[in-house]
Amino acid sequence: MKLLFYFSSFLLIFYSCERGEVKSYKQYLNHNDTVKYVGKNQCKLCHMDIYNSFVETGMGSSISSSIRSKSNMSDNPNLIYDSIKDLFYKPYWLKDSLWIKEFRLLNSDTVHLLNNKVNYIIGSGHHTNSHLFEVNGYVHQMPYTYYTQDSISDLPPGFENGNNSRFTREINMECMTCHNAYPEHVDGSNNKYNHIPQGIDCERCHGPGEIHVKQKLLGEIIDTSKYIDYSIVNPSKLPLDLQFDICQRCHLQGTAILHQGKSFTDFKPGEHLEEIMDVYLPRFENDNSFIMASHVDRLKQSECFNNSDMTCVSCHNPHKSVQLVEKNYFDKKCMDCHNVCRDEENVSDCFVCHMPKTSSIDIPHVSISDHKIAIPNKISEVTKEKIFIGLVSINNNSPTNISRAMAYLKRYESFEKNPIYLDSAYYYLNQSPKSLAFPSFIQYYYLKKDYYSLINFYLSTDTNSFVNYTNEVIALSLSRTADAYLQNGLIDNAKYLFKESILRAPFIVDFKLKLVSLYINSKEFANALILLDDLKSLNPRRKEVFLNYGFLYINLKEYDKAKKNLLLSLKFDPDYLLAYENLALLCIKTNNIKNANSYLLKILEIAPNHKNANLLMKKIN
Repeated sequence: MKLLFYFSSFLLIFYSCERGEVKSYKQYLNHNDTVKYVGKNQCKLCHMDIYNSFVETGMGSSISSSIRSKSNMSDNPNLIYDSIKDLFYKPYWLKDSLWIKEFRLLNSDTVHLLNNKVNYIIGSGHHTNSHLFEVNGYVHQMPYTYYTQDSISDLPPGFENGNNSRFTREINMECMTCHNAYPEHVDGSNNKYNHIPQGIDCERCHGPGEIHVKQKLLGEIIDTSKYIDYSIVNPSKLPLDLQFDICQRCHLQGTAILHQGKSFTDFKPGEHLEEIMDVYLPRFENDNSFIMASHVDRLKQSECFNNSDMTCVSCHNPHKSVQLVEKNYFDKKCMDCHNVCRDEENVSDCFVCHMPKTSSIDIPHVSISDHKIAIPNKISEVTKEKIFIGLVSINNNSPTNISRAMAYLKRYESFEKNPIYLDSAYYYLNQSPKSLAFPSFIQYYYLKKDYYSLINFYLSTDTNSFVNYTNEVIALSLSRTADAYLQNGLIDNAKYLFKESILRAPFIVDFKLKLVSLYINSKEFANALILLDDLKSLNPRRKEVFLNYGFLYINLKEYDKAKKNLLLSLKFDPDYLLAYENLALLCIKTNNIKNANSYLLKILEIAPNHKNANLLMKKIN
């Protein structure tokens, strides 16, 4: 009776239309939002063989603690040098703990030294090992990656060409939920976590396992050779497009746009990905390049895919590492469909010609198989200039206008500041219901630096519509509106909205830093000190915290405390211009003109056209 109750209570029919097919399936019991994830160690108790095989895959070893056995680097890792930032990076082992040392040399002297412990290695080692560190739950990426294919160490992707963000790149939920099992994310933060699992786990493809485990412990066993066990998803039993959605949740890298009210943990296997998010990629004429995790996009451009019932698992066994499959494993997959190959002797490595290994445009020192399966003589080298066509949603043929607008805004803000993206965003925003477009209009005016229009739009918006958005989204919109008020000299309005943004997202450090600065400039020193102490307890390695302590103590004429904190901020960033400016100001206030000159010269060494430093140099000399 209990089993009948489960089925009758959740007997919902969905229809799946893809590649000309119509199929139906019953909603799985573990789709209910109340069902909890149990973790791969629970799965291991009954599925030991599959578990042991899976943890050897790239997915199963996607993130781990930074211990020697999980690192592909040697015991004496290579030194790398960022010639633009003039900084060296050297990993080293202390017993079984990995550390990364950042330093700068002047002649033979070390003039800057910062040591950070590595908490996690991200990347299975099939292609890379990158490194993350954690401070009080806040997770950031470190400026060092080991590229295993070429056995070379270098800056991580996106840190090259003067873009080395050092230890400040936040690992938010978008990053974490593709590279790992679902973590315990702290609401009201970008990158703070209570718990981080180690590796993509069983439930990312099978859904949360609580009901499944409970049923089995109660002795409710289903003969899966005859029936579907609806307590947990078996992807092979799903319609083809829903199988494909499981894979493209993470193997479709691009500009991901969440639907209103959705999060990066909402998708469950057996559901339609397009109900949670749309993923966009730019399309160009005369361009055949691709990015690393674009397997789905490339496969969808293949005749093999479009003329068959092919999915990712037609060739890949997700429970077994591609590095451990038997010889000719993939050739046999090709021959299952291409009978012409059966008559050929010594056929091997079909993929060498039809899926050639090449480099992606976003990850250096890595070669991957192009998943656009093609006949070699049909692949042409294109030398014409690329012409931008537009952003295209790969997983949704009919995205909404607001989704399109958000994609163009995110593309502009995160990847490439091309004005055409803002123009396109504005077009789609004006085709969208205002109730859905509030954060996007705020973002548009903010990126355009049209603060007057931003304020007018905010004032014309019914704040009751806020209930449709997450706290983090609302907080960001409020903070941007506060910035617009500041630009127009409306201090009290700005202060109020910064406080509101902090109430909604109390663990986003940047919002509190903006309010601290406002407090100091308004001479509300007691409030500034309370908030700074709070910030220091949240993340004691943020240079901006100590900069503001220094500026506060200058205003309070506590000059020794000011100097101590400003020098501490330089420990975290040896090129921190604002710290040198405040040190120069401190020296001027204490009538130490010689040292003031030294700090100003340091600023001009880093930024020769620095306006304030040049003016101060003339003034004091």
